[in-house]
Amino acid sequence: MSITNSSFRPVGAYIQEKTYWIPDYQREYSWDAEEQVEDFWMDIESLIEEGRKQHFFGQIVVHVDNEDEKYYIIDGQQRTSTSIIFLSVINNLFKEMENEYKSARNRCEDIRLKYIGRFSEEENELKLFMGKIDREYFQNNIQAGIPQDDNNQSYPSHKRIKKAFYYFDKKLREKINTTQEISERYKILNKYYKTFIEKFQVMYVETDDINEAFIIFETLNDRGKALETADLLKNHVLRRAGDRIDIVKGHWENILDILDNIDTTKFIRHYWNATSKFTRERDLYKKIRDKISNAKESEEFTFNLTKAAKVYKSLVNPNDETYFSDSELVNTLIKLNEMGARSFYPIILAMSHCNFNDKDILKVTKALEVLVLRNFVVAGKVANKYEIVFAKIAYSISEREYLTSEEIVDSINKEIISDEEFYNAFTTFRIKKTSIIRYILAKINNSLNSEVQIIDNNDKVHIEHIMPKSKGDWKINDEDHQRYLWRIGNLTLLGAEYNRKNSNKLFDEKKEMYSKSKIDISNKLQTYDKWTIKEIEYRQKELAKIAKDIWAIKN
Repeated sequence: MSITNSSFRPVGAYIQEKTYWIPDYQREYSWDAEEQVEDFWMDIESLIEEGRKQHFFGQIVVHVDNEDEKYYIIDGQQRTSTSIIFLSVINNLFKEMENEYKSARNRCEDIRLKYIGRFSEEENELKLFMGKIDREYFQNNIQAGIPQDDNNQSYPSHKRIKKAFYYFDKKLREKINTTQEISERYKILNKYYKTFIEKFQVMYVETDDINEAFIIFETLNDRGKALETADLLKNHVLRRAGDRIDIVKGHWENILDILDNIDTTKFIRHYWNATSKFTRERDLYKKIRDKISNAKESEEFTFNLTKAAKVYKSLVNPNDETYFSDSELVNTLIKLNEMGARSFYPIILAMSHCNFNDKDILKVTKALEVLVLRNFVVAGKVANKYEIVFAKIAYSISEREYLTSEEIVDSINKEIISDEEFYNAFTTFRIKKTSIIRYILAKINNSLNSEVQIIDNNDKVHIEHIMPKSKGDWKINDEDHQRYLWRIGNLTLLGAEYNRKNSNKLFDEKKEMYSKSKIDISNKLQTYDKWTIKEIEYRQKELAKIAKDIWAIKN
């Protein structure tokens, strides 16, 4: 072991001793004000109230890079950055007192020189440098100022930083505002300051070997509060990278850049289930750790993750990303996304991994669209059950057991419920999610009238409850009204003829609006003499017959 320095020390001594850097491949600031930041505050509160001598704040693992002469925080970056936020708040509050109380000015100088550091256009002597996502924001809004009233921060982590700052600011102001006496206000604030820098203790471990730093990180976190699986995996692949560590670090940074705010652990798990045998998230780290044991495997794994991340982002955000060039494929992915489907991702990742083209992937997504609509949306099957099924199909693709899109489609079709089960489920189907309502009714209408295709635009196409949400003078009891209100048979679509004022009128009055509609399924409503439960059920059965043909199982 090449541990060069280790000890228990107060957090104040730790921060002021060196200048620290958070590596760019580490995740951005992730503590939430309602969770970890609040825990931080409760810890300091209880320490003061109970009069205890110290509080164990956690461990800090630092890698000393002798080449660039920097101290990189491998474990403890969230604790360290939150400490700077807390001290920055205290510094600002002391600053507000300095004109009335000289000792407050001394405290400002102490905090600035020892814990935050100096910063100007000419020189940068800050004590902590965040990773690249948060560095500039943290520097300008925490270390050299206070967060601005800007609700459009570029990254969610910036919002979390700002919330943490104002959480501490609110709590400390509540404490010092219990008195108007300046000396008492100073004493209260000083107590929180001294308690934190002197009684919050960290276990500090320093090593000049990056691999040893990761071993220490994993060992210290083997028990206790679980870390994100992605963090453990990152440190494992870097530890195994050997002399290829710069390449692997570059891959990991690219992965984070591509994914942006997408959950890294979920991505890695979907990728793993696309290329290996199915595993649950709780076992993911162990499985990958056992598979990656050397530099070559580490480099290959992260390289493949980088390629897969581009595909994955298009699956998660199909409206925004353009990885796939086929517009029909993109549109199908958008529909799957609107239906809340996620468990199919490994299939598409496996096909991309095996270099299937867009046309082949489109055929498969079309089959998945039928399965998701029939099994999940209408029949209410539990999607989690199919996670294993989809992972098995994906693994068969990666293992070259399925060589054509037809073979993959056939394996998907075997999992789709029968026409009879789908029809029966559709006849009693009720749904409140507007995107799915619009999707189903538009598909049905477009199948009936190929000349007038409904535009999928929320501003131009409105969902209409034939029996309205507010029953008013409609003769129906409350129980039946609630039971049938969201039945698909009671819903339709309207375009320019839509008039909110007419929506709550009786059926005889609403028929005039329907007669003007160019949308076929709405125009046909004028043929009904009345609108009761019987008509809703009849219309829903008619829609079910059409749906059975639209979402038919195709080979």
